[in-house]
Amino acid sequence: MTLTNVIKKACESIGKDNNPAYVVVAIATAKGIFRPLFTMMDKKESPETKKYTALREGLTEVIAIPTYLACGALAGKGAALIKDPEKAKMAKHNLRFVGVCAAALIAIPGLCSLVIKPFTDMIFHKKDQKNEPARLDVTSKSPEIEKTTQVENLNQKPMVNTSIYTYNIASFTNNRMRVG
Repeated sequence: MTLTNVIKKACESIGKDNNPAYVVVAIATAKGIFRPLFTMMDKKESPETKKYTALREGLTEVIAIPTYLACGALAGKGAALIKDPEKAKMAKHNLRFVGVCAAALIAIPGLCSLVIKPFTDMIFHKKDQKNEPARLDVTSKSPEIEKTTQVENLNQKPMVNTSIYTYNIASFTNNRMRVG
């Protein structure tokens, strides 16, 4: 046998009945190992941030691995409804893929939202701290300008008096001047 035939047979046997969950579980395992590792090696972040981020990344993948396997297996069970064995085999493969996609899009983010926050709060003892939103100071640092309007005669345009200068509003209006 030549090297080409060996590679061809290996690829055929791998692709014959490949479960899509195996691929994403392999990726999730690598991410679960290396992402926390690289996070902890970051020299620019504070130690507390690194610990929290690494724990969160690791927990996400710990949740993801069984979820991928379970969703893929449960979705593949729907192929039993098809009577034709050849079509049932194709349907099982396709349903497993749809189950893995549903796990990635819906199940894993939902489970992570439910599990990770309480778990990390328990680990880092954040129950004692109050989660009040930060307050933003929006007071103006500019000096107050006092505005008063005086009308001495009803036929006269009002004068505006500020602490800096006084001017006539009529000087800013276009009085009967036409262009064109």
